[in-house]
Amino acid sequence: MSEASDVGRPDDGALLAIGRVARAHGIRGRVLVAPYDPESQALASLKRIHLGPREYRIQLAERVNLGWLVELQGVADRNLADTLRGLEVKAFRDELPPLEEGEVYYADLIGYTVVDGQGQERGVVERLIAAGAQELLELTGGKLVPLALVKEVMSDTRRIVVDAPEGLFDL
Repeated sequence: MSEASDVGRPDDGALLAIGRVARAHGIRGRVLVAPYDPESQALASLKRIHLGPREYRIQLAERVNLGWLVELQGVADRNLADTLRGLEVKAFRDELPPLEEGEVYYADLIGYTVVDGQGQERGVVERLIAAGAQELLELTGGKLVPLALVKEVMSDTRRIVVDAPEGLFDL
């Protein structure tokens, strides 16, 4: 799977959420972006991102231990950078790197039916939630399933098979 979460099923020109601004960094206005997909290299090639309703040009993005340090045009000091804390980072779908065979964007999972290993339907994905070190699928009725339990994504039938421990769906 690849990045993007907490948005509806997009078309090619849609904005996809790829991470969140964790905090300001330094005194020159850089921000630390925590990507939803820790393996993602998307910020290395993007020229612009959206934070809230505003578009920003990326002047510099460099990979660091906790995510990406990003310098944005027009954000020149720590105080302004700090106002961006917590905002979701979005990019145009058609500007993201192409997906590998068998990959899907997290946002594309919205609307998929989740089934357990026995084939029993457990709900439909309503959204994805970034919960610290792991992502969660939020299903109809508010049930939460860690993304780490996903065993298979079947794009042709819009189904997700999860390896759910006993009692997960009884909570």
